[in-house]
Amino acid sequence: MIREYLRTAWQSFSGNKLRAGLSLVGVVIGVASVVAVAALSSSGAADVRRQFEAFGLDAVQVFPNWRADGRPLPLDDALASRILRELPDAAAVLRKAQLGSGLGNGRRRSESSLVAVDPRYFLYMGAGLDQGRSLDATDEYRARPVAVIGAKAALDLFPEGEPLGKTIQASIGDSVATLTVVGVLAEKSSMFMDDWDRSAYIAFGAAAKRYVGGLEPQGLSVVARDRSKVVSLAAELERFFLERTGDPEAFWVDSPKRWAEENEKMIRSLSLLLGGVAGISLVVGCIGIMNIMLASVSERTREIGVRKAVGATRREIAAQFIVETSALTLAGGAIGLALGFLAARLAVKAFGWDFVASPGAAALALGVSVAVGLAAGVYPAIRASRLDPIVALAAE
Repeated sequence: MIREYLRTAWQSFSGNKLRAGLSLVGVVIGVASVVAVAALSSSGAADVRRQFEAFGLDAVQVFPNWRADGRPLPLDDALASRILRELPDAAAVLRKAQLGSGLGNGRRRSESSLVAVDPRYFLYMGAGLDQGRSLDATDEYRARPVAVIGAKAALDLFPEGEPLGKTIQASIGDSVATLTVVGVLAEKSSMFMDDWDRSAYIAFGAAAKRYVGGLEPQGLSVVARDRSKVVSLAAELERFFLERTGDPEAFWVDSPKRWAEENEKMIRSLSLLLGGVAGISLVVGCIGIMNIMLASVSERTREIGVRKAVGATRREIAAQFIVETSALTLAGGAIGLALGFLAARLAVKAFGWDFVASPGAAALALGVSVAVGLAAGVYPAIRASRLDPIVALAAE
C-alpha cells in the first residue's frame, strides 16, 4: 500500500515539477540554515577551547592590584612557597615579569617584549620548541644571559631562519642586555597568543641576579594537579589572598578555563538565537507546503471522487496526501542537510577551524521538518478525505 502511495506521489510531483520544486525551497533553506548554524557553533566552540588549551587550561592566573594603602600586593618567593604548602590542589607556582620591550640584533629590530619566567613555565603552559632547547635550572642558577624567543620574534629578527647561537639586544630600563638565543618556540597560532609568539624569554633568576635586583613577579601562574581541580583551585586562591590581605580588590584571580567556558557559552547562546531564526524559516517553508497541498486537493477533486467511487476509504485518501506531504518534506530535509553541511564546511575552512559536525542538530532539523510537514499535511488530507464523491465527480 505504501509503495502505491509513493508511486502516486511521484506521478503527482512529476506532473508539477515547478510547483514541487518551489514547495521544497522553504524546507531546504530552513534545514540547511539550522544544520549550518549548529555545525559552525560546534566548530567555533571547539576552536576557542583549543586556543585556550594552548594558553594552559591547567593553570590559574594571579595578578596583584593596588591596595588601599597604595602599594601592590607583593608576589615573592615566600608567598609562592606558602601557596604550595597550604593549597593541596596546587602543583606548581610559576613566576612571570615583563622586563621591557624592543629587541634587536644590530641589523633588524622587533617590537617584542622581554619576559622573565621560571624555566618550568614552558613545560606547564604546553609550549613546544621549534628549534634548540628550553630554559633550564642551570640558566637560572648561573644567571646565564640566554633567551628563548617566540616564532614571530625569530622571523622578525632572523628572516633567514638561523637564530640559534646568535645574539640579540634587549632593552631593560635604561640598560641594554645582550642575550644568546638558545631556542625558538613553536608558533601558537591563536587570537589569544600573539604576545607569546612575539616575546623573548629569559630565566627569572638570571634576570634578578644579572639585570634587575629585587625583581618581583608581576603575576603568578598556579598550576593545578589535575584539570578537574582548576575551578576549586581558583576558589582556594581567592580565599588564600583574601585572608592574607583582607582586601578583595588587592588581587585578581582568573583562569583560562573559565574564559573558555564563558566564550563557549556566548557562542552557543548566539547559535541558539540564529538557530531559532532558521527554525522559523523551516516552519514557514512547511506552511508553504501545506498551501501547495491544499491547491493540489482542489486540482485533484475529480480524481478523489473517482477513487471514492471505486471503494477508496476516507483513511486511504487521507493517507495518500499525508504520504505525499511527508515525501516532500523528507526530500527537502535531505537536500537541506547536505547543503547545510557543505556550507558549514566551506565556512569553517575559510575561518581556519577544524570541522566539528553536530549530528544531534542535524537529526533534530530533519525530524522537525518531517514532523511539521506531517502537521502541515493533516488539514489538506482531512479536507480531501471528506469530499463528497458525487460532488467530486461532478467537478471540472
